[in-house]
Amino acid sequence: MKMKNLICAALVFLVLSAVFSCAKDSGGESNENKSGDPVSAGENPPESGEKADKWAQEPIDLPEADFGGREFNVITVEVTDQRRVYDHFAPQEQTADPIVDALYKRRLATEERYNVKINEKTSASPWDTAKKSILAGDLLYDLIVVPIANMKDLASQSLLTDIYAMPYIKDHLDKPWWDQRLKRDLSINGKLYFQAGNIVLRDKLRVSCLYFNKDMFKSIGLEYPYQYVYDGLWTIDKLMEISKGVNSDLDGNGVMDQYDQWGFMSQYEFALHLFEGAGEKMIGLNENGVPEITVSTPRALDVIQKALAVCTEPEAMFHADGIKNSSDIWQTASAYFQENRFMIRASVFEAVPRDLRAMPADFGVLPTPKYDEQQKNYYTYVEGSGLVAGIAANADLEYSGLITEALAYESGSTLMPAFYDLCLTSKVLRDDESEGMLDIMFDNRVYDIGYIYQIGGLNSLFSGLVQSKSADFVSAYEKKAGSVEKALEKFIDTYDKN
Repeated sequence: MKMKNLICAALVFLVLSAVFSCAKDSGGESNENKSGDPVSAGENPPESGEKADKWAQEPIDLPEADFGGREFNVITVEVTDQRRVYDHFAPQEQTADPIVDALYKRRLATEERYNVKINEKTSASPWDTAKKSILAGDLLYDLIVVPIANMKDLASQSLLTDIYAMPYIKDHLDKPWWDQRLKRDLSINGKLYFQAGNIVLRDKLRVSCLYFNKDMFKSIGLEYPYQYVYDGLWTIDKLMEISKGVNSDLDGNGVMDQYDQWGFMSQYEFALHLFEGAGEKMIGLNENGVPEITVSTPRALDVIQKALAVCTEPEAMFHADGIKNSSDIWQTASAYFQENRFMIRASVFEAVPRDLRAMPADFGVLPTPKYDEQQKNYYTYVEGSGLVAGIAANADLEYSGLITEALAYESGSTLMPAFYDLCLTSKVLRDDESEGMLDIMFDNRVYDIGYIYQIGGLNSLFSGLVQSKSADFVSAYEKKAGSVEKALEKFIDTYDKN
């Protein structure tokens, strides 16, 4: 009943806001105002020669040790699509692919330093493989590297070690090779059961972004949007403004569909991208590190109203989820973008290095737009299939902690330079401005407990509304409010028991 009253009060607030034309006021309490973020709007890239070596490594205080050839076994995902070489963890040979070779060098450097043998064990469902091993009391795997959507299940079942209790790792969690945003957003009740950062790549690939076709921008006479980003003007309204008027019924059948030209192509989940891009979360942490429902605050509801309004407007965008006659709608969407029929596409970054390396036309990448110009920072939504690293509850913590920390540190001088080179060379992105866009995207990631842990079905609420062409969030949420509260209470209780 308390939540219902809050929802009703929030709805009244929205109505009054519309009456008094205050909808654009972003003042007041919000997740956006609570976040500490390293990259703000208005930061132009430094001039040539001014930028320090971003991959320069500070010395690390790890002990020397000789493990006499002891094996260090990593259970991770099976790589069946060779375009996704970035999902490998410890390849045993070089292949001339820059990512594989960087992973090889990282493995070799760590092996030589500690006299260990690092093995990459793969499985179609490595989370299940790891779970069976832990429950059986085996010590088969020293490190688990799986998607966050599956790792959170292991964490919820008390099968992982708290990172804050891990020898060596806990002493360096504030270092740049670990993900400071993940630590900030998912340190629940002072506990953290997995991490990301330089040690893996897919955490950065499965983040929200937009990319645009430069040839189409030129033909229409539009300036590239980079300066809007640096000036803090890259907003939802600006995106809608520049993509408007591009739509064209190419086949002349009177119906705008996948075979026509669009200014903007998105997906059902784009409303959630915009919500998170506004600095809001469905469930965030209070000042004591305890999860609380934040999806129904006044600013959050303002953001949701706007996000759903643009995503359900028939002429505003084409949703890739609606592609027909395709065995893989996401690859088909990438193909359509390369055919100069979609000027801007919203997706996750993985599609850029995976699908667009041979695109004939030049293109650029952009962060998710802000809610409005008053918003200080850009924010990047992190999707659930990004890889993270965790350590089994029954592992040899001294051994696992030391080698994992060494691998994470070594990644800063091997894996990350290769990753940026892959994205920024002529094989993929093709301009100097893109590096600044990547920094903004990767440095401002946000992790939403409601989405990551699928509390009360919140994770599918936004995309479900867009798919049904409904912008009535308040009614949809009111039906779920009770189950969300109960699910959150159970979730918090589980973490307390852990």
